[in-house]
Amino acid sequence: MGYAHRRAAVVGLAALGLVGVGAPSALASTPTFLEFQDSFTDVDTETCGFPITVQGNFTARVEFFYDQDGNLIRSLNHIQVRGTDSANGISLSDSADFIHTFDFTTGINGDLGVITRVITPGGGTVLIEAGRVLSDEQGNLLFVAGSHPTISGDISAYCAALAG
Repeated sequence: MGYAHRRAAVVGLAALGLVGVGAPSALASTPTFLEFQDSFTDVDTETCGFPITVQGNFTARVEFFYDQDGNLIRSLNHIQVRGTDSANGISLSDSADFIHTFDFTTGINGDLGVITRVITPGGGTVLIEAGRVLSDEQGNLLFVAGSHPTISGDISAYCAALAG
């Protein structure tokens, strides 16, 4: 799994909490909330050409919005991730704090905030994904603003920091 796919995996794990969400019975237009946390471990063999073990814990707080008929129309998911990326005896802190939105009427996904920030033990940033990204349900990019080196393919500082 490549680095760009990791964010999608975390959002996907967080979305698992959406299964079975229905409109509130009393007032269809009243938002509902779901909070949960989980952890993950993945081995990324694509990003740098050597295996990187990615471990993390995440929390998600999702708010669901409905139309007057009780149909789910959109969700707003605040995701926080804290973890480590490790390779070649080196471990780097990896964190994220962003909002993931999904519009059930258009299929548009959106991310806004610090999607990932990887830092060295001394505090230097070697990778930061921050800003806004919009994509369709197939993952096709519709809009990108901010710093997104994994999208542009400029991950050399990240790979060098883990190469040893």
